[in-house]
Amino acid sequence: MCMEFVKKELEEINKKFSGSILRGGSLEHALSIQKHKKYGKYKKMAYIWRAILVDHPFTGGNKRTALWAALKFTEGMGKKPDTNKLNRLIIKISTRNITSIAKIERMLRNAIG
Repeated sequence: MCMEFVKKELEEINKKFSGSILRGGSLEHALSIQKHKKYGKYKKMAYIWRAILVDHPFTGGNKRTALWAALKFTEGMGKKPDTNKLNRLIIKISTRNITSIAKIERMLRNAIG
């Protein structure tokens, strides 16, 4: 991935959105995936998004934290994201409870380019 997220950083950002860590197992797993060289950057981001949007590791602010992570991700790639597209994608994944990493990865690629 162009940049690696760390749990403490995500917790601090989430705290700004009035949340706190509720359960971190899924998030820790998603963060550990970043170290695997066999996974591409979009797949790694898909794991993080699934952990945040579907498993809800924080008491609140999960969607805002996911948007922040996506913006940092695109910034690290030197891309200008369409925040409206990302917001729609975040809502879709969280409301439809999309758990497929492959599907989230495809959606991210389509939204970011």
